[in-house]
Amino acid sequence: TNMSAVHAHTARRGRMHSMSHNARYWSATVTVAVVLMLTLAPFTAALDSVADVDDLGRGWGSDIHWRSLDDARTEAKVMRKPIMMVVWQTWCGACKALKPKFAASSEIAALSRDFVMVNVQGPEEPKGPEFAPDGGYIPRILFLDSAGTVQPSLTNPQGNPKYKYYYSSASQVVTGMSSAAAHFSAAQHLGANGDEL
Repeated sequence: TNMSAVHAHTARRGRMHSMSHNARYWSATVTVAVVLMLTLAPFTAALDSVADVDDLGRGWGSDIHWRSLDDARTEAKVMRKPIMMVVWQTWCGACKALKPKFAASSEIAALSRDFVMVNVQGPEEPKGPEFAPDGGYIPRILFLDSAGTVQPSLTNPQGNPKYKYYYSSASQVVTGMSSAAAHFSAAQHLGANGDEL
């Protein structure tokens, strides 16, 4: 019986040692996991913000700094920059045809720096007749001043007069953006001269 008491004590001690070893193992594993999470948190937050920016682009150009409509309105007022708004839908064939041409254009990306860039689709599309000056067709590109007012005179000079805000090629978009940039620059210049009087 002495021998069985020794075996029982040794067995208990072995189980306790095993449990203690398992507890230390899991404690160390959890500690490493927590340290990794805390260490990587800034990087994952940065990746999330990149994904958000990328999500706003929706394939219209990763070299363009896209904003939500609300953010664009705020930024336009603060920075005194005009807004360029692309209105489109995921199911639209003409939108699908324009999107890769738009995204691949280095000229559009360069000109986008003169605007606060927005693309809206579905429920994001702003309501009101000013956002569909000659109809609700898509895609359409609208230019808004820094106060957020649609400028109906800024149309596609190379397009169909029946659909003035429809652009079918990157070159048409470049021409429209260049015209809009010149328009806003002249308006700002006139405003600055008027302020000096």
